Amino acid sequence: MIDQVVRRISRRMRSWIIYGYDFSAAAISLGLSYYLRTGTEPTFAPGEVVSLIGIFTLVCVLVFPIFRLHSGSWRYASVRDIYAISKAVTASIFIFLLVIFLIQRGGALPRSVLVIEWFVLTVMLGAPRMAYRLYRDSLIGRSSHDPRNPLEPVLLFGFNDEADVFIRAVKRDRKSRFLIVGIIETNPRHVGRQLHGVPVLSTIEGMARQVTQLRRTSTPPTQIIVARVNTPRDVLNELVDAASQVGLTVNRLPNIQDLQASQQNVEPEAVKIEDLLGRQPVVLDEEGINRLIAGRSVLITGAGGSVGSEIVKQVVRFGASRLILLENSEHNLYEIDRRIRKNPSIQAQVVPILCDIRDREALKALFMRERPELVFHAAALKHVPIVERNPVEAVLSNVFGTKNAADAACASGASAFIMISTDKAANAKNVLGLTKGLAERYCQKLDREQKGTRFMIVRFGNVLGSRGSVLPLFEEQLKNGGPLTVTHADVTRYFMTPSEAAQLVLQASAYGVAHPEGGGKIYLLDMGEPVRIADLARNLIRLAGRKPDVDVPVVFTGLRPGEKLHEDLVSENETVTHTPVAGVLLASAPAILPERLDVYLTDLHIAAMHGDNAACVGLLRSGITELCARPTNNVRSLMDRAPG
Repeated sequence: MIDQVVRRISRRMRSWIIYGYDFSAAAISLGLSYYLRTGTEPTFAPGEVVSLIGIFTLVCVLVFPIFRLHSGSWRYASVRDIYAISKAVTASIFIFLLVIFLIQRGGALPRSVLVIEWFVLTVMLGAPRMAYRLYRDSLIGRSSHDPRNPLEPVLLFGFNDEADVFIRAVKRDRKSRFLIVGIIETNPRHVGRQLHGVPVLSTIEGMARQVTQLRRTSTPPTQIIVARVNTPRDVLNELVDAASQVGLTVNRLPNIQDLQASQQNVEPEAVKIEDLLGRQPVVLDEEGINRLIAGRSVLITGAGGSVGSEIVKQVVRFGASRLILLENSEHNLYEIDRRIRKNPSIQAQVVPILCDIRDREALKALFMRERPELVFHAAALKHVPIVERNPVEAVLSNVFGTKNAADAACASGASAFIMISTDKAANAKNVLGLTKGLAERYCQKLDREQKGTRFMIVRFGNVLGSRGSVLPLFEEQLKNGGPLTVTHADVTRYFMTPSEAAQLVLQASAYGVAHPEGGGKIYLLDMGEPVRIADLARNLIRLAGRKPDVDVPVVFTGLRPGEKLHEDLVSENETVTHTPVAGVLLASAPAILPERLDVYLTDLHIAAMHGDNAACVGLLRSGITELCARPTNNVRSLMDRAPG
């Protein structure tokens, strides 16, 4: 009833009503405080008391708006509102005391009246606000048996501020689908305590027993919601493992600022597989990247691919003036162009171009027409088994496509060319690694023999969730009920997210442009520890709330053609040093005689144009041996990270 009446009142009218109540409370409270102090034997004449009440009320009329007591929503009244009220009352009493001292030199008003007044007025202003808040909360309380709006029982993980905000938000939101039945904690001392009436049931170790008991009630939990944003990787892994043993999925809340701003419809987000990898967040040198990108014309080859599209997103973020999207896939070009243009805040001129990097003349004409200042070369064939079976195509795209783009960048006067490489180019054993390694050598050659265009190579490992990678395959297999197929029980790979990869590419590029000395360097993105693919598969099963090797099997199919058991980020003939930039390392490969490389590339191009797969493979394997010497002063800090 009260709720319906309040809704009919306009917001402006509510403010005036609150003003009226607050000032009336100020007048009444001083009279009440005086009565509580003197009782039936007043020391002031009634006229004097009335004049003092008038002065105090006038002071409050002037002071209360400064503290904006009228602007707070009574529905969401909290300790902060009581604190604001206490400050307003304190200020009003001090000003009132100063005024009556100036007028009456203190008069006969007992000072204890003002002490009593502070408590009385604070209660009179705060109590209605908190009472209305409690009234609204009581209206929102619902039972789970309402068939029109069924509730989903859930457990929270974390006894903290995020849990406090989430529980209050759920209780406020009539449309919330959650019924929080308990809290799981890591600290056993919190077990038995309550947060807004929700009990802390157990630690992670005792969660299975608690879930079993809850399943005998009318509110069996369906998921666990992590209310601790910065949960350590080992704790999150332990929680996911324990949840999968009892068939629960694990989701997590957004950060506390989003929770507090939301007020309603707070929806948890799925815990992602990268959350279990525990990588430290990338800390960007945004000033350096801004100097590299802002106001520049930037061309990205392979702009619609997994890494290329992320580079596009980051380049847009740092204020490129012109964005040239180069793709040989019409669908990919359409998607990335549409995605960029639907953002109304984009100021860059977007130029989508359908072109194949293998078409040397078309590419050269394009570069001369568009004159890009920066080139990010992400276009390549990348799937190991497919490339292994099609070496001619790999040579034409990865080697000569890169050569075409690099030559065009030089001819058009680009200031920098950044080639995106792969860890498979280190100690290359397969066609993909050999072709990418050869492309690296060509870019190093250009960087050393000319000064117009700065060439940089950025090398990193697998990108989580990229098209054709293992994670989408696992997700599809899991959706179909399994099994999840892994090539070998001990196979490991380096992983990072697309966003991390793109950001570190820009980070390395900004550093490379600012430090051109030495030429021909390879920038390595520190990938952290390699991940066992079998563990990745099992973690994905756990995230789905199922038991690995019980509910969903993991089977081993054997290494595919060209695959290695473990990948390296640095070759045996490369020297690695650190840079001042977090997450970026520097590798130096031995110099190659330009004339030897030119003759070798001519032979390889002839073999590729004749479609001779065997000759291409033979030249690739012999070329690495012939073109690269082996220095003895290698730093091997990245070479021995494969788990045993």
